[in-house]
Parts: sequence; structure tokens; C-alpha cells
Amino acid sequence: MNNISLRFRFDKRNEASKTKQGLLHIEARELGTNDCVLISTGIRLYKNQFSDKMGFTCKNHDIADAITKQATDLFNTIHEYAISDKCRTLKDIKGWKSKDNKQLLVPFIEAEMRLRNMEYNTLKAHVTLVNKLNEFKRIKTFADLTYVNITSFDKYMRDKGIGNISINKNHSLLNMYIKIAINKELIARSPYDLFIPPKGKNKEPVFLTIDEVYKIKKLSGLNDKLERTRDLFIFQCFTGMAYVDMQSFSKNDIQIIDEQEIIRSSRTKTDESFILLFLPDAKIIAERYNYNLPKISNQKYNDYLKLLIAHPEVNINKKVTSHTARHTFATYLLNKGVPLETVSKTLGHANIKQTQLYARLLGKKVIDDMKKIL
Repeated sequence: MNNISLRFRFDKRNEASKTKQGLLHIEARELGTNDCVLISTGIRLYKNQFSDKMGFTCKNHDIADAITKQATDLFNTIHEYAISDKCRTLKDIKGWKSKDNKQLLVPFIEAEMRLRNMEYNTLKAHVTLVNKLNEFKRIKTFADLTYVNITSFDKYMRDKGIGNISINKNHSLLNMYIKIAINKELIARSPYDLFIPPKGKNKEPVFLTIDEVYKIKKLSGLNDKLERTRDLFIFQCFTGMAYVDMQSFSKNDIQIIDEQEIIRSSRTKTDESFILLFLPDAKIIAERYNYNLPKISNQKYNDYLKLLIAHPEVNINKKVTSHTARHTFATYLLNKGVPLETVSKTLGHANIKQTQLYARLLGKKVIDDMKKIL
């Protein structure tokens, strides 16, 4: 259509104020008539955030420039469609969105998830993202993947009290699925090209001292469930294995090198290889179960660990989980003077930066440097 004009129209219902937001529309009008259609931009603003300068300019907002750009880009896209051969009547302008833009995001993510053979803990993180998107309700289609909506999604999660690490994980996974969509030509660009979420600060890992480990090891008179939990935890403390790797441990993981028994395998989560001496404390546990360690769900395992550390003969005032054993093994080796590069290899870390967190926790470099000088 050639006889069409577009303009921004804010707060059609006249409800915007200092405390209540109004919706920004794009109005398309056929020249010479009173006929018009309104297309929502999805942008809601307080009264003092709207300006009709240059058609529309956002002000008094943390991301005012981004909102203005989003609205202007949308205006130009609709205008381009309105004057094309595809738009023959005023009502046709409602169909400016392509079918791709209308594709639902969450079903796309769920379909991609089914294509992946994910471990339980990995799957849980992806499901968490889907749940948060469903709760947020403002990112439903690919067309909703805008800088403003992603920023609002970030604020929504922070207002909910979600930790920085979890927020960053949700952003990382969402960005991953957006990249898949881009590769499949379902969307042109990613809002993460403009928005970089603040990186969460890693929490200091919880670990046990060797004395605390042996308190748990010496526990007796336990019921079968707690006894098996104790044995699994001690095995982890002296191998550094993650829960899922410990559960898949078998005698096939044992090799002989230079007359020494070693454990050589790969991490299930990252496929990074690891190698370490088969320490006596771990070997005793393995032989007790004929190299077929008890099977228990991670949730139950962590529940029983809480009971173990609360035992009167232990009484450890720390938040202990299955991963605490892995941290304990790392700090145990560092305290024994094992170099960082070697500890990294025993844990199957992809790079030494992951292992350096334990060294910082112990203040290892500080102590070693002071010893040299003093």
C-alpha cells in the first residue's frame, strides 16, 4: 500500500502515570480515511519515560537508548512491510510478522532438549530455564527475544532472589538455544549481542579437614543406609570423583602403572579424562563392595549425608553435599604439596583456572611465599 502512514501512539487507554505504565503502540492509518490499526510494541513505560521527540524517544530509563532503538527498528520493519506488495489492505498489516517470528520459543527448547542425551543434573538446569521462562511470560515467541525483554528477564530473576550463578546459567543456556535457532535460520540475531549479563561470583567451595573426614570414617553402629552413605562419601573424599562418576565406577577403571594401582577414566559431565593413585582408603571401600559400589539417588545421598554430619560423634557445622567430597580431595592434595597442574588432572578439570579456586581458598600461595621469606 502506498496510501498509508505510521506513527507512534502511547497510552491509548490514558492510564499511564508515575506509578502505572502505559503501552506503546504503532498506529497505521489509511490516508484519506478514519480507518486505522494498532500494533503493540510490547513496550510499557511510565508517563515520564515517554517523549514524542523524533516520533518516539524513551527517557528517564536505565536502558532508554535500547528501548528507543527497539521501537524504531520495529517501526521501520512494519513500515517496510506496509509499503510492500504483501500488504494490500490496512488489515493485512496485522500480518507483518513472519511465521518464524511467531514460532513458540519454549516448545523449540523442549524439542532441542529431547535431541540431547543429558545427565540428570544437566537436564535439571535446562528444565529450570524453561520454568523461569514460563513464569516470566513475556518471552513466548522468537519475536519476543529482544534486548528489552532479555534485560527485563534478568531483572525478574534478580527480584525473585535467584543467585548470580543461577541467573548466569539461565542466560548462558538461553543464549545457547538462540544460537541454535540462528543456525537454523529461525531468528536473525541474538539479543545477547547487546546484553552481557553480570557474571556471578563463585561461592567458596565447602570442604572438610582430614580430621573431619576420619570422624565420619570411624562412625559405627549405623543402619544400612547410613553405612553405605558413609562408605560412598569416604570413597569420594579419596578419589575426588563427582557423584555421577563414582556411581559408574567399576574395576575396569583400575590400571597398573609402574607397579602402582591407578584410577583412569573420564568425567561423565565434560568427558575430560582424569587419572590418580588408587589410595588405600578408597581401595578398602571398593573391595568391601567387590568393586560394585552401592547405587543411590543423588537426592537421597545428600539427605543421608545431612544425618551423618549431624551424628553426635561428628557434629560438623558445614553444608555438606556429595560435591563436598570432591572439594575435600582437592584441598587434601594441595595441603600435601601436590602441584596445581597435577590436582587439576586428578579432578578432570578442563583448565587449571577451575583448580586455582581451591588454592585461593586455602591461601596456599600466601603461606608458601611467607615460608620462603620468613
